[in-house]
Amino acid sequence: MKIVKKYEYKLTEETLDKDIDTFIKEARKGAFEWDHKYGMEGLRIIKQYFKLTQNEFDKGDFPLCKECYKKLLYLLFEEGYENSYFGYEDIVGRSNLDFEKIIRQYFICLIRVHSVDEVFHEFIEYLKKKQDYYFEAAEKTITTDLRENDFTRFGELLLLEAGKIGKEDYELHDVLSFLLNIAKKKDEKEFLELAQKFAPALGYESVKEFLEEYE
Repeated sequence: MKIVKKYEYKLTEETLDKDIDTFIKEARKGAFEWDHKYGMEGLRIIKQYFKLTQNEFDKGDFPLCKECYKKLLYLLFEEGYENSYFGYEDIVGRSNLDFEKIIRQYFICLIRVHSVDEVFHEFIEYLKKKQDYYFEAAEKTITTDLRENDFTRFGELLLLEAGKIGKEDYELHDVLSFLLNIAKKKDEKEFLELAQKFAPALGYESVKEFLEEYE
């Protein structure tokens, strides 16, 4: 994508997702280093990509939107940890975009396009990519938008994954928290059993300590 005038944008590739691919390659090569010192061109292009993706979402093109959201979100999650493509300490916060809405629409796309098993694997990948960020919309959309039988299957997959998660697997602790929140709304006995099981992995010395903080 290139800026034609100050607030006009034109795709330089034939499709939106391919244009985003080109932008990401350029960003990773250093084309937008210290973006905030040079007119924030990179950030403005990112915002325009999200705007164009929103337009496609409104049209119901969920396969395209899934790809665009994923590419953009994962790029932003990379920034500020091991990479500095744009020179922002927190580009997600600096962007002032509504990420709860963006994450919700991303997961709506996943649910519309994929099987429940595929949605689960995309969710795990998302958890590993998002680092310390947390957006309630991910778990909330899965809970509200999956069909009942699919949500049951999703819960089974979460339980299988939970058995592999230890204290050091920080990026996947949201899996344990998700299961606890589901159980809390459904069955107090199940919730307490999971609390007993998950408390050590979540860094608590005892179930009592966990429950005091959870409440």
